[in-house]
Amino acid sequence: MPIERRPARVKDLEAICALQVASWRRAYRGMVSDAFLGDPVVEVLGKRWAVLPGGAWVVDCVWQAEDLLGFVSVDRAHEGGPYVDNLHVAYHAQGQGIGRALMAGTAAQLVAEGQDSLWLTVIRENHPTRAFYARIGGAEGPAFPERLFGEPIHALPVRWNDLPALAAFAVV
Repeated sequence: MPIERRPARVKDLEAICALQVASWRRAYRGMVSDAFLGDPVVEVLGKRWAVLPGGAWVVDCVWQAEDLLGFVSVDRAHEGGPYVDNLHVAYHAQGQGIGRALMAGTAAQLVAEGQDSLWLTVIRENHPTRAFYARIGGAEGPAFPERLFGEPIHALPVRWNDLPALAAFAVV
């Protein structure tokens, strides 16, 4: 079956929310409280994905038929430059290049818009995700204390200052 990358649509919001809930429950176990990963995460992300974000945002999805394989959301007007607010890949689709393709496509779009960098934050203890970002050229900054919807964490900024290099990764 062919894989399709396209901008998110209103009809995609339920699937986007479900994917992010599942991703957070799997990836953040032990990093935030189990209590938060129960019903509160569904409520918080349900509110977040009740509507598509505004015009400064890009939300792109990768689908295979009716199966959402992954999505990325980027705030192009964020203080500090374009900011990856979310990058999630369905568990069954991990290791297939979906995350890399979403980041590469985002970088290519930003280059076309005249941008020269991209950044995000990652939980310090999220070692698999940090390794992924390093493999695609992300440079980590120092950790800092942060709150993720009230949950205390230590976050690391990750920055890409060579968007053409990031854009060169295979795009789905």
